Amino acid sequence: MRNRALYGALRDFALEAAALLTDELRSGAEVEFDVLDQGGRRGPALYQYKPRTEGFISERWPRLRVLDTCGAATAALGNGSELWLRVNGGAAGISGEQAEPALRAMLERLYEDATSFGFPEERFERLYREVESTLYRDALAARVVAQLRGVAIEAERVDLGDGLSLVRGEGADAPAQAVWPENGDGEPAVLAVLERDVTADEGITADEAETRFVELVSALRLWAPGRVSLGAPGWRRTDDGPWQPLPFGGGAGAPAGEWFLPGGEEQGLAEFVAAVSRADPPQHVAWARGRFEMGCERLSDADALSDHLLALRALLDATSDAGEASLALRVAALCAEEGRRRLVQRRIESAIALERFVMGGGPRSWPEGDSPVELVAEVEGHLRALLRDVLCGYLDSDLKGIADDILLETNPEPFMEDIRARDTRQEAREPDTAEIEALAPEPEPEPEPAAAAAQPQLEGVTQSADWGFDDPADFSAPV
Repeated sequence: MRNRALYGALRDFALEAAALLTDELRSGAEVEFDVLDQGGRRGPALYQYKPRTEGFISERWPRLRVLDTCGAATAALGNGSELWLRVNGGAAGISGEQAEPALRAMLERLYEDATSFGFPEERFERLYREVESTLYRDALAARVVAQLRGVAIEAERVDLGDGLSLVRGEGADAPAQAVWPENGDGEPAVLAVLERDVTADEGITADEAETRFVELVSALRLWAPGRVSLGAPGWRRTDDGPWQPLPFGGGAGAPAGEWFLPGGEEQGLAEFVAAVSRADPPQHVAWARGRFEMGCERLSDADALSDHLLALRALLDATSDAGEASLALRVAALCAEEGRRRLVQRRIESAIALERFVMGGGPRSWPEGDSPVELVAEVEGHLRALLRDVLCGYLDSDLKGIADDILLETNPEPFMEDIRARDTRQEAREPDTAEIEALAPEPEPEPEPAAAAAQPQLEGVTQSADWGFDDPADFSAPV
């Protein structure tokens, strides 16, 4: 199949047309017949009854043409309608915006000599193969695939529009290197697939494919939590030629299945991907989205926390001391119902205190019951929700103004108390070892004794596993 979108559009229209025409018969309408004499001059008269199916459909075409599926089918057929009509003996000069005659001719072919209008599955498949062989006889099928790390989908295939789709690896037309993890163990990966018909002089370039796949990864991260990345390399093939590697991808790995799309959400995801691709946000929103992307690519929750908080500060204009003091309150106003705003506000304040602790400028404790990993996940979730609503047009980009309007409509006093001088160390506890280790990246192997002796020793600081040894600034505060 060369064009899944065209196939789906034509089939949907044929199914709806079959239901309408069948209802007409049940309501008492009848298909008239022509009587044809098939006998010879000297032989006995032989009569054939030929149903006037074309006339039956023609009389009901005004009702068929207003079906939503008819509009989608004519749009999908597009400029190919003229070629199909010309090859099949119809009138030429039909433009892509006037493709109804072609669609009507296909419907008449589908029910040629029929006296009932149940959907003829086999005849439709044959007719569609004729359509494709006509429209794409001079075209080559170009296909690019790449592995999506950390993604799992319940459906076998999710069409996202404009030639882009998600496909489970076990049923994909793709090389084994793209389908299976590098170590050969585990489940087959989900693939990002880009397909398009091209001429012999053109094709899908590596830059185009990488851009589309990177945008897809970004949309998946905004749709739901989970560490998603693009595997390397990509693979390209034209028609039945050999697969060729394309040099892109190679983001941080993630456990398979961490990002999951359950069945029934395919259409919602497709609409979301299209909306995000059309979005043209102002600079501060684009910058915040970039910080969100950085946070999603971090291997350490501690690093991700700062990225996500920076993004929230950009969205809510919290770059001054006054803005920082009201950041948690405004996030709570936007992301929580009135009865839960105090809780969300306190959790954001705890996340800010945790950020100071990670940076070495805050206390070595935080409120009892606040799990550091859960705090990071909550900050990421609030940021994701705000970015989604702005990019999809549900919220204006002036989130600070919206939050202030919400607070003015309610009684701000219960919340204003918390942004005055407040000791966040009350009811604090010492973080346990497991929570500190969960925030930090894995330590590097200890250096050899000789190398350790050559490293600078600074009193009161602890060497970070992420940084080098040449600059005293490359150290973190004690944890």
